[in-house]
Amino acid sequence: MGHFEIGETVITVRNLGHVRWRSGIPKGTVGIVVGVDWLGDARVNFTVDESMLTRGETVEHIVADGDVRTLRAAPRRLIG
Repeated sequence: MGHFEIGETVITVRNLGHVRWRSGIPKGTVGIVVGVDWLGDARVNFTVDESMLTRGETVEHIVADGDVRTLRAAPRRLIG
C-alpha cells in the first residue's frame, strides 16, 4: 500500500504509460502529489518539457508506490 502525502515531491523511477502525448512521462520526471486515493495510489501533477505539452497544460497522472520515489517529504502540520 502507498505511503504518499499531499504536497510531497516525487520523481519517476521508470517511464510511465501514455498520458497526453505518445511517449508518456519519462523516467526522472519530477512531480507534486495532489491527492491520494483509498488504495494508496497518488494523483501527481508532473513538470515536463514544455515541447511535449499542448497549450501549456499541467500533466496529471495516477501512480502506484513502485512508479515513483520521494525527493522531498511534505511539510508537517503541527496541531495545537
